[in-house]
Amino acid sequence: MLTILLLTGCEQAATPVVPSAIASLSPSASPDPTVAPKPVSDTGVLPTNNTSASTPIKEPVGFEIGSPKEEPVVSIEKKQTKKSALKPIYSVGKGQVAITIDDGPTKYTEDLLKVLKEQNIHVTFFFIGQNAAAFPQSVTEAVYEGHEVGYHSDTHPHMSQMTYDAQENEFNSGLNKLIKFDKHPVTLFRPPYGAYNNDTKLVTEEHHMQMVLWNEDPKDWATTDPSKVVKSVLAQVQSGSIIVMHDHPSTIAALPDIIKGIRKKGYTLVTVPH
Repeated sequence: MLTILLLTGCEQAATPVVPSAIASLSPSASPDPTVAPKPVSDTGVLPTNNTSASTPIKEPVGFEIGSPKEEPVVSIEKKQTKKSALKPIYSVGKGQVAITIDDGPTKYTEDLLKVLKEQNIHVTFFFIGQNAAAFPQSVTEAVYEGHEVGYHSDTHPHMSQMTYDAQENEFNSGLNKLIKFDKHPVTLFRPPYGAYNNDTKLVTEEHHMQMVLWNEDPKDWATTDPSKVVKSVLAQVQSGSIIVMHDHPSTIAALPDIIKGIRKKGYTLVTVPH
């Protein structure tokens, strides 16, 4: 009995202390990041049943690829007749380049933030609602470090394949999770896969947000070799580029050389403007 009590005491003493600033955010929304996430479907979208706001989406969720363009609206009886005037953002200013990072936060985001701090650069993150709820500290740290935080849906679906009401529900669900940890107004939205239609634009407008797409896709998800990521980015980069990349190890390892190469070309690195 004495041995059992001593062992129990050791386990309790070894429990890490959570800083009060982080603990005050929402204890229930800070799960153990080592817990295995739930499986995804073949489309890279979490099943609609048995999901949890505190369970991060398993990697990969499916990646943004190619050149996005507006798609037809899903035809239903309650089809919206209003035509959106929203114009998606595809580029930044002359002589500028914006690095954007999708699909976080993940278990790698803290390492990513360290690299960005060392390189003295700010990027634009597009966070997923469920992942923000699972890794709230990474959200608050990104905000604290001065990065731009945008929104990237709750569960990473193809929104253009959804009805207006379903898109609105998806939008609200994840945004409500993200704003718990970012007290600044979230004004930028990137639809998963770059898949959007008039309904997606209407929902974005209703939240007083801008839709941000991209004009450079280095396909960083297609290799685990950082040197290939660097080569792909620098071969495409030009004045006004918005580069779409993702929160995983090979991209993080490639970032120092990417940043150095972009600066060597004479471009200024910026975040996507509001």
